[in-house]
Amino acid sequence: MKESVRRIHFHGLDIEMANLTVEQPKIKLLKVEVSHGISLERGSNQPASEYEITKNSIMGAPQTVYVPKNDKRHFLDHLDSNHRPYVVAATVMIESPMKLFVKNQNHSAVLFGSNDEEQVKNVVRFET
Repeated sequence: MKESVRRIHFHGLDIEMANLTVEQPKIKLLKVEVSHGISLERGSNQPASEYEITKNSIMGAPQTVYVPKNDKRHFLDHLDSNHRPYVVAATVMIESPMKLFVKNQNHSAVLFGSNDEEQVKNVVRFET
């Protein structure tokens, strides 16, 4: 969101949030995935060719296990408090009246997006 706002400001435009609501949006779970052995921070991971990759299932959710080919970890490494080997990703569809739209400087016209009351469906992926 922050990067989108920067791009809008770069073009000399301003943004205004509209239709903010306290209503519970409709959320539909589309997919859950579990990964083991990679970091949530993508830049710290090695290329896929450097891992032995196996796929299986854990409680119905697809699980991918990444083990470095030159794995030199000790079996007690899991006791480190910063060791977080699992990444759980949920892909959901959220239906909500909240929208982002861009107006011109005198707020007389919508340049991007829409400001009607229609519900918007967004597919979002949450990772932790």
